[in-house]
Amino acid sequence: MFDQSKAYKEKKLLENEIKQPIHCHIEESLPDRRIASPHFHDAIELLYGFSGTAYVFVSGQSFRLKPGDLIIINAQEVHGIYAEKGENVKYIVIKLEPEVLYSTSRSLFESKYVLPFTMGKSSPQTLLQKGEIANTSIPKSITNIMTEFSKQDFGFDFAIRIHICSIFLAVLRHWRNVGITVGINDDLSEDDLQLMRQTFQLIESHYHTPLTAKEAATACNLSYSYFSRKIKATTGRSFTELLNYVRITEAEKLLTTTDLSITDIATSVGYTNTSYFISQFKQAKHISPLRFKKVTSKSL
Repeated sequence: MFDQSKAYKEKKLLENEIKQPIHCHIEESLPDRRIASPHFHDAIELLYGFSGTAYVFVSGQSFRLKPGDLIIINAQEVHGIYAEKGENVKYIVIKLEPEVLYSTSRSLFESKYVLPFTMGKSSPQTLLQKGEIANTSIPKSITNIMTEFSKQDFGFDFAIRIHICSIFLAVLRHWRNVGITVGINDDLSEDDLQLMRQTFQLIESHYHTPLTAKEAATACNLSYSYFSRKIKATTGRSFTELLNYVRITEAEKLLTTTDLSITDIATSVGYTNTSYFISQFKQAKHISPLRFKKVTSKSL
């Protein structure tokens, strides 16, 4: 029914678009037809069934999404969807960037909980059936998300984020309760936890300086190679990626709240080269800093 080898990556945003961290929509289809061809993307995707049955193909495996079921599709996992014969199919699609699951831009430490959903094939369970989640907060959270998305009252995007985090917390607790290992970071030692705290505190207080991974390793009294391996294994990102993440987040704030030039903003958040800052910002946000500033100023 699907040829996984022909999967495509979802198109990147146009130059004048700002990447939205959360996207929700209701998908409806007549029975016995293809809904989505095989594709993949950087976002995590949740599917929650309302009516009918859909075949969801994820990384070569087939799952049946029925009313009340939840399917979790990790970032970078190839997936396609086909409506089964019979009743019309209806389900909600919730797509979110991994950073949505962090409580703030600084709470990268929660990577130990987020990692199972950000790396392809690492999630221990793709399909959670209605009977498994009926007594959790998940059905209510889905209802709340639909209500917020429909009404779009003040702060609805913030409310949706809260309900999404509630869903993932319920999933993690369900896995723990039934004895499913959450991921490679579920058994971090106290030394590992302390290293993560030191690292994130270091980034928090020195992101605006020319901080390097070697300097961070020295500050943590570790060799550069061991430090780098441990950070990557625990967070799924290199030290430089973590540092750039924080710097870009800070740059966003300055772009929307000050009249500083792009060069001054680059310097303020720790970049010594404006061109490099621009390339990093575009890579992370799919929009240039200057265009970001223009677009956001019009929407304020």
